[in-house]
Amino acid sequence: MQALYDVEVMGLTVVRDMPGSWVASDYLALLDALEVTGVDGLSETDLRDMALMALQDLDPEAAADAVLGLKLKDSISRCARGNIVQDLIDDQRPWEEAADISLHSRIFAAAVLLQAAFPTRFSRPDMMRLALRLTAKAPHASDVFEAAPAPSFVARLLADGMPETSVLERLFEDRIESNSFADAGGIVWQAGFSDIADDPPAATLTVYSATLWLKAMEDAERFSSDARADA
Repeated sequence: MQALYDVEVMGLTVVRDMPGSWVASDYLALLDALEVTGVDGLSETDLRDMALMALQDLDPEAAADAVLGLKLKDSISRCARGNIVQDLIDDQRPWEEAADISLHSRIFAAAVLLQAAFPTRFSRPDMMRLALRLTAKAPHASDVFEAAPAPSFVARLLADGMPETSVLERLFEDRIESNSFADAGGIVWQAGFSDIADDPPAATLTVYSATLWLKAMEDAERFSSDARADA
């Protein structure tokens, strides 16, 4: 039986930021938390500059706590947040190692801003961007191209292109095979279709995620997939 998709790996690259990690409203919220006033009407670039200067008025630990407090809000306790601050100070990778993977993308975003504010105190974080060309090989398989891809669909697609020894396969084999893969949202940080074609039905899928998950795609070139979203 023919698979739903033929998948070609177009590129896998290390990147240092993810689109949309910080927008004007985030900078405004951070500046408000830091009690910086007089910023109404500033451009996003100017807001970022103001946020960096405000963070630099603090010591690195206090700055990290403020940024993580904004990004994580009430997702974890203050004590657990303090542990992540210390991990960042100690040059660890909490955007890959924190126990709750649903926090990883937000921890990464915090690390990006902190490194920009304190380039000699925090290491520059890295993640990966993967580009795949999907060609639908079965009726209605291209319907998935019409909306933002579900994280569960993308995670199963990735698993089909990885060896069984990959971290994704080893940790989540049961959920990949099941009808419920709630953890997929912590694995697939951002994903979207572009360059959609009708004949044959095809689209480019760009995925942003941690190196922990995507590095296993380094040797992949082409594979077949029956990926599906959760039932």
